[in-house]
Amino acid sequence: MPNPDVKSNTVTVDVIVTIPADIARQFGLNNEQISRRLLEQATVEGYRSRQLSRGQVSQMLGMNWTETETFLSLNHCDRHYDIEDLEEDRRNLEKILGPS
Repeated sequence: MPNPDVKSNTVTVDVIVTIPADIARQFGLNNEQISRRLLEQATVEGYRSRQLSRGQVSQMLGMNWTETETFLSLNHCDRHYDIEDLEEDRRNLEKILGPS
């Protein structure tokens, strides 16, 4: 069931995952650690499969840009940056700096 997050003006959803206790302990010592680790793993997979953007990873994990970059790097996630992104960045720089 969606839960409004008053601080960030977003709606969140709580998800319950049932797994054997001995397996759960591989992810952490308590429910908070286990939940966080499973959330992190879900965001890594979501980013790798391109279901999640870098910004969405940041939002889900409550991280700033630098923390997100570090997190994705530590989890061996390649940067999603293609020729269209490069062209868009070039156009934006040209608008700011003027033609070269």
